[in-house]
Amino acid sequence: MPLPTVILPGYFASASEYRDLEQSLQQLGIAATTVPIRQQDWFPTLGGRSVVPILRKIDQAVKQQLEKHNTSQINLIGHSAGGWIARIYLGEKPYTIHGDVSDDSVGLWNAHSYISTLVTLGTPHMSQERWTKRN
Repeated sequence: MPLPTVILPGYFASASEYRDLEQSLQQLGIAATTVPIRQQDWFPTLGGRSVVPILRKIDQAVKQQLEKHNTSQINLIGHSAGGWIARIYLGEKPYTIHGDVSDDSVGLWNAHSYISTLVTLGTPHMSQERWTKRN
């Protein structure tokens, strides 16, 4: 049986825009869900501000799927900026660039053990954003 899959929307996109992808994966027998992000959830990240609010939503969605499907790993699909945010989530270096976490271990999500495969679609891996270069 294929691993469950969590879809991470691109920048300023909402989960509803990924329903077709989610349903297509489900028709193939893959338990798929999209991180429940609304367009307004991106507002606090505008202007190069911290993506910690999005990382928290990813972490919550991933852990819910791990528990729901009684599995130790899932697959993650990140679209556009969702791909580099997923890299921060999987990264081995703490995401503390904006000073919104005071302890390095808090900014380290340790998610690499939960994720079997990360697929990125249209992700700007060569982004000039400084936090993408660390992971």
